[in-house]
Amino acid sequence: MDNVEQALGRIRAAIEKLHLAAAQDHDAQRAHAARWLDGLFEDVESREQLREAARKALELYRGGMGSFQDVGTAVMDDAVSGLRRALGSARSWLLRS
Repeated sequence: MDNVEQALGRIRAAIEKLHLAAAQDHDAQRAHAARWLDGLFEDVESREQLREAARKALELYRGGMGSFQDVGTAVMDDAVSGLRRALGSARSWLLRS
């Protein structure tokens, strides 16, 4: 069973991968989104904070900041998919428990 720290670890690792992909692809928009995500998850300590941060972060997939619906490279697709999985997994775990 997950705990907040484990879920945060996966999310932060996925955000770091997004930073790397944005740098490799010279993608300023997604680099900005990665910095926003850093701030969003920076002070998360509780289940409630994690739930709210994950909810806000998942809004990126609905065409918000950095719109993650139109990835152009395999590296970015991998980073974005990994982030979506980490956020979705955390949100599902939080809703179940």
